[in-house]
Amino acid sequence: MKIAARGGSWGMDDALKRHDRARLEPYFRLHKDAHLNIIRNWMGNNTEDEFYDLADEYGMMVLNDFWQSTQNFQVEPQDPALFLANAEDTVKRYRNHPSIVVWFGRNEGVPYPMLNEGLDDLLFRLDGTRWFTGGSNTVNLQGSGPYNYRQPEAYFTDLATGFSVETGTPSLATREAIAAYVPKADQWPLSDTLAYHDWHFSGNGDTKTFMASLNTRFGPATSFADFERKAQMMNLEGHKAMFEGFLGHLWTKNSGRLLWMTHPAWTSNAWQIYSSDYDTHAAYYGIAKASEPVHVQLNLPGNEVVVINTTREPAPGLVATSRILGLDGKELFGRTDRLDASANADTMLAPLPLDKVLADYPMVLVTQNLSDASGRLVSSNFYWRGRDEASYRALNAMPKVALRAKLAAPITVSGEQELRVTITNPAATPALAAKLTLLDAKGERILPAYYSDNYVSLTGGQSQTITIRYPARKGPAPHVALRGWNVVEAEARLP
Repeated sequence: MKIAARGGSWGMDDALKRHDRARLEPYFRLHKDAHLNIIRNWMGNNTEDEFYDLADEYGMMVLNDFWQSTQNFQVEPQDPALFLANAEDTVKRYRNHPSIVVWFGRNEGVPYPMLNEGLDDLLFRLDGTRWFTGGSNTVNLQGSGPYNYRQPEAYFTDLATGFSVETGTPSLATREAIAAYVPKADQWPLSDTLAYHDWHFSGNGDTKTFMASLNTRFGPATSFADFERKAQMMNLEGHKAMFEGFLGHLWTKNSGRLLWMTHPAWTSNAWQIYSSDYDTHAAYYGIAKASEPVHVQLNLPGNEVVVINTTREPAPGLVATSRILGLDGKELFGRTDRLDASANADTMLAPLPLDKVLADYPMVLVTQNLSDASGRLVSSNFYWRGRDEASYRALNAMPKVALRAKLAAPITVSGEQELRVTITNPAATPALAAKLTLLDAKGERILPAYYSDNYVSLTGGQSQTITIRYPARKGPAPHVALRGWNVVEAEARLP
């Protein structure tokens, strides 16, 4: 059966190899909750039994590299017999883990013939159940990259097509996560301290294009909080496009897309979708939204409505409702489509007249809801679309919205605690990218915390309930902080 492979590369589980299963497991859970299903064990760096045990338990497929980096760039192994002996030990140790689906000879290139043929022979002899291929981006796979910022439309057209094992873009952590390792005096203006954590202006993972686009879209940042707010908007939109662009052309020109990287080897801001302390930022939720098992979206740049069903069962009797709104929340266009979504396939519907509307309104919002035959909401989506990049500046003028938040008393579920938070937009103006942060009585983040959704957008009068799971704890009940693009910063507590 064809499987729509979506996930990312892991560099290292931990450089010092001194953590236990309890430290590693939340990362797998975050992948599972984001609807990801594949991890590339880059360079074979993850060597602990717990890595493979957890991949088995969480249903993650593993692409397992052997230990060579880029061909014609790094030196080659000088002792092929020793290399193959190590490879044999590795295969014997891990071959009974069902999570391993492919063995790669090396990252970016192909091992020299003695190694390549030796690996092929030993894998045939010791593990005849998996495919071996010499290179992770050379043989029947897409070349690596890009790693800098690209416009969302490009991920629907010519970027990372086929089966791509590496594509990425700068991905800034939350301001709370960054504050844990960057002193306040070094946060703004952006300093070398943040550059040590991969937010630099040259080299691989170049942020120049990201910063240029941020300045064009929203205007130069005036503080670190303003910079982070604008960066999260771009992370949310861009990472969602990476995976919607893949899934919107499933089984035609795309079969798999992996980020470089989903998992941070340390406190990085270059590519990952969560921080090393488990904090999740907007990139995470953009990908989780795009990768829903049954999902409604727009395909760019043609604005076709697409319903994607990556499950093994057909989904009949669906109703897709699409609306184009002005920034004041008034409806400019609406349409309802009825459809049956085939299993593991895209169902393409007619485009929305977005270009026509943008001729009169340079910046608009698009909402989508997908319901099943019983009226149950299956998927929802929300976009901000402009005539050009400069049109995004109209979002700056949106009035601030004071969201209402109602917390229910925490309950115990499967040994954890669960807090339900219902947020409501009482204004006519839509509220964009509302972020919840779970805090303890001292105002510190509670981590790990698993949010059913975050960075959510609400039209006027709309409500959404978000569940937050977190480790059981004693003491006062937690509370939440709220902020967003045009959301008044506030905290909400139990009555």
